[in-house]
Amino acid sequence: MSTELWKPQAALTRRTALKMSVGATAASLAMPAYLRPAWAAGKSLVVVNSGGAMGDAKRTALYEPFTKKTGIDIITVAGPELAKIKVQVQQKSVEWDVVDLLEAWVPQAVRENLLEPIDAKFVDTSKVVARARGTHAVGGTIFSGGIAFPTNRLKPIATWTDFWDVQKFPGRRGLRTRINDTLEIALMADGVPPSQVYPCDIERAFKALDKIKPSVSHWIAQTAQTVSLIQSNETDYTFTYTTRVKDMQAANVPIDYSFRQNILGVGWLGVPRGSKNRDGAMQFLDFCLDPDRQAELTNKSGDAPTNPAALAKVEPAVKRWLADVESPDNLFTNAGWWDANLEALSIRFKEWLLT
Repeated sequence: MSTELWKPQAALTRRTALKMSVGATAASLAMPAYLRPAWAAGKSLVVVNSGGAMGDAKRTALYEPFTKKTGIDIITVAGPELAKIKVQVQQKSVEWDVVDLLEAWVPQAVRENLLEPIDAKFVDTSKVVARARGTHAVGGTIFSGGIAFPTNRLKPIATWTDFWDVQKFPGRRGLRTRINDTLEIALMADGVPPSQVYPCDIERAFKALDKIKPSVSHWIAQTAQTVSLIQSNETDYTFTYTTRVKDMQAANVPIDYSFRQNILGVGWLGVPRGSKNRDGAMQFLDFCLDPDRQAELTNKSGDAPTNPAALAKVEPAVKRWLADVESPDNLFTNAGWWDANLEALSIRFKEWLLT
């Protein structure tokens, strides 16, 4: 990794330990979570998702309708991990057929030949926006993250510059324990327009983070805590996702969300190379791009569809939670930039959090 990315600021032993801990975590997650019996080959698809409410929404909107249409059963496994895909492919023992992929994983997965190419005989990617068309993955949803705040004790804030202004907007801050998203947030807070965030000015971002660090009450690892900490009055302003605030409001929690300077990302789907039911998996990918399926998934999850034809079918109460993907005020994450920088910056950020 190029030393130009950052200058060492701590002892080599700490940095080495951090890198080893990252590697050990990946290794511990490498084994498949489900082993398919021989009789199920060709009759079922093992689909790996993130579980929780989104997993439930996908079961109703995608999995059950696909089985009804094709007769192919969907077996779900929670906990997609790039390391697990890599081990299965390298050992030529692939037990997964379709995997939900974080946007930051896709460039590496393609570079390391871990995914099947999208087969145009089965998958019509023209149905979705250009940003969701990949050579080895398709985008099924668009999610958005921004600022959440309580409505019963503090005044609302709109932008990341407001978030950083603790004099004008006093209160406890919450940010994530990961550098991706956090780096972009810091640059926008420091006045960088969304269109100029990439390539990221790393040193400027860390200087901005130095300014907000004393006001951060919680560095948050679990997404659910981004809103639960506001609910329990343990923090005030946090980075979270529209779907989390939407669900909290539905439960009558006094919380709201700013649609300014949102960070947008695509939720991808891919087929691990060597899938035992490749053709069925490709059929499933195409099924996930259908406008009716996407509209139902949006209505149940709150994430935006990638097929524009689905928008007309989205319920008005849900549509108001969808970020404007065309707004220059919002920022789509750049997976290619992170592919080249994530490892080194993750180590630097972990060191920074310890100081």
